[in-house]
Amino acid sequence: MARQNSGARAHKAEQHRRSLAEVFQVHGEPSLDDLYETFRFEPDKAEIHLNGRRMVLTDNLGLAIMRREMVSALGYERARGVMSRIGYSVGAADAELALELRKDDSLFDIFTVGPQLHALKGSVKVEPLVFEADRRTGRFYSEYIWHNSAECHAHVHEMGLGPHPGGWQQVGYASGYTSAFFGRPMIFREMQCVAMGHERCFLIGKPAEEWDDAEAELKWFRAEGYSRRPVNAASDQIPPDEDLLIGSRSMVGASSGFNVVLHLVDKVAQTDAPVLFLGESGVGKEVFARELHKRSRRAAEPMVAVNCAAIPETLIESELFGVEKGAFTGAHSSRPGRFERAQGGTLFLDEIGTLSFAAQGKLLRVLQESEFERVGGGRTIAADVRLIAATNADLWAEVEKGAFRADLFHRLNTFPIHIPPLRERRADIPLLANHFLQKLSARHRKSGLGFDEDVVRYLHDYHWPGNIREMENLIERGIILANDNELVGIHHLTMSANSLMRATNELNEAQDPFWTFLMTQVRRGPEEDFGAKMLNTGLSHEDLLESLVTAALKSCGGNVTKAAQTIGMSRSQLNYWLRKKQT
Repeated sequence: MARQNSGARAHKAEQHRRSLAEVFQVHGEPSLDDLYETFRFEPDKAEIHLNGRRMVLTDNLGLAIMRREMVSALGYERARGVMSRIGYSVGAADAELALELRKDDSLFDIFTVGPQLHALKGSVKVEPLVFEADRRTGRFYSEYIWHNSAECHAHVHEMGLGPHPGGWQQVGYASGYTSAFFGRPMIFREMQCVAMGHERCFLIGKPAEEWDDAEAELKWFRAEGYSRRPVNAASDQIPPDEDLLIGSRSMVGASSGFNVVLHLVDKVAQTDAPVLFLGESGVGKEVFARELHKRSRRAAEPMVAVNCAAIPETLIESELFGVEKGAFTGAHSSRPGRFERAQGGTLFLDEIGTLSFAAQGKLLRVLQESEFERVGGGRTIAADVRLIAATNADLWAEVEKGAFRADLFHRLNTFPIHIPPLRERRADIPLLANHFLQKLSARHRKSGLGFDEDVVRYLHDYHWPGNIREMENLIERGIILANDNELVGIHHLTMSANSLMRATNELNEAQDPFWTFLMTQVRRGPEEDFGAKMLNTGLSHEDLLESLVTAALKSCGGNVTKAAQTIGMSRSQLNYWLRKKQT
């Protein structure tokens, strides 16, 4: 049976190779011209740029020596991990370039930007043998040969031949590039390498879950996951981890900004220093705070979350520090505050900039003395709590205005961590979008959903003022409106905007920035050319509408409701048009 399976795989691979060869024969390998046009070599300024990104011409011998020194200083495992993570981050960044540069080309041509960049940089000549990819299903399988790999040859020069492959950074690059490109963790593995004595380097790439021992590769360039789970309404404690849909951790990201934040979280986690997360609303401050707690020595103890902005100013002190019976009208019994509930664990204070001055003073005392008293009480209670705070406000500006205590700010600012907005972490967008598609499809019991190609492009290009929270809500809207085994399209994501416009006869664009973005795209560029083409046909408005409706009905198998949704009409509007045509 194993021999039969092996033969079937070999036959299938040969079919793919023939198919790929036919593509090259008819169309040729994608041209490098668009990449060359972005290349700028200006020795007078000591600058080299590729698509606006500054490059450095480096001696490969120097890279080989650096590898040898890293192995000597850090050991093989840590040195390989560092090099692999560098490659992973660079690959994820280059995926952004590919999606921007050839957004209207075929999937293979867009993806080939990565291998072509490798050749342009002098790293390696990449020859594709098998390329099977489908954005809708998430299917990906590829085989490549590396010719003349600078990294692998440098490895042999400094380290000699050995039992392990030498393309550490290049494998990391391929895995990061493909993961960011398709929005799911992908692993490339060198099956043969010149550093192992083979005549050539040969690698295979496929989704992480399709490898029997994915952890063997993930440990080098750990693909992190993202999951935003809300605080339990009945309890203020963060719920325990649940099985994740992507990766083996609770965070998802591939961008350099994401990795920098996660590195800082990892560094400070084993201490008890207070941490201040800074960033726009929706960037995931609570998620990173939870990850910090999970990596800390206090992970087995509770993590209690407080949204300071959601608690009335008159109640914030009793909520934080507890209250003794009779302390004020309505205090019929004593009860502990959030500090006591978090004893031994972590207290997360979100929107800390909204605290009253009185509450700020008491919080400062807890940080300084590690003790507090309940409201109306005289007994001192020890506070064994790690404090994590978060805000989207400029606390230093609040200090200068006199709205926030300077001494408290300096206490909280011991270890600040700024989380970049999603528009500055574009390599995370496809990973997050795919994660939310899977997670929310399961929540709403939908199956077989994928993203339309236009949606993939618009999700990447959109500036995301509401960050990750906005993306999650937008994708959830599309999933709710889509049917099983359907592609989530633009009309699914903008349905509420259309409803608002029909209800009010106008759309307040500030209420739906994604709709505004789409309209901006439609009003310029290729869509204007499309409009000109429609004018040149000589067709009337009625003729164009008839063509659109006919195509929608055909695409939806005669289902009037789905056809109406597809073209942004209501069912009653479409029925009225059909009746009108019949009379």
